[in-house]
Amino acid sequence: MEPAIVERLRLAFPAKDFTIERIPQTLTIKEFERLVKQAPFIGLAWTGMKPDAASGRALKGQMLWRLVLVFRASNGLETRFKGDKRGIGLDAMFDVAVALLQAAEIPDVGVATVTGANSLIADGWTDDNVVISQIDFSVAFVTSPANFALVTLDDLKRIGVSWAFDEDPEAIVATDETELPEE
Repeated sequence: MEPAIVERLRLAFPAKDFTIERIPQTLTIKEFERLVKQAPFIGLAWTGMKPDAASGRALKGQMLWRLVLVFRASNGLETRFKGDKRGIGLDAMFDVAVALLQAAEIPDVGVATVTGANSLIADGWTDDNVVISQIDFSVAFVTSPANFALVTLDDLKRIGVSWAFDEDPEAIVATDETELPEE
């Protein structure tokens, strides 16, 4: 879903002016300081999945996402929210992001719904030039083993997934083939 969500956001937040990147749901102070330097910044965090109890053999539910919007301006509180000739301000970023997400069709996945929004404060960090908000949204989805035609062990082998682990994280080599034990 991430590429499709970012593509949707890029309709109004061009890469030359706005950084959009994947972030963890909870940021450390060090991570947050790095993001603030990129303002205006939009962080996309996956916060979970809520399955529908009546899914049956298909898995359907809501993927839960969060946008973290960061805007920085040094010439006053009003500018941080309302913008000026050098930036649009947090209020406009928020309004546009909500308009892009509410009822948006995420191709080949489902429909997005804005579920909440808040002003944020980074615990343990202050900067009078920075304002932050978040937008929570969900994306409805349905998936089924039938979509992947996974019925037999041979079907599973066709996926071709493997993981390589090494003591040195820099030496990890990923492959797209795997050897599954014969039964």
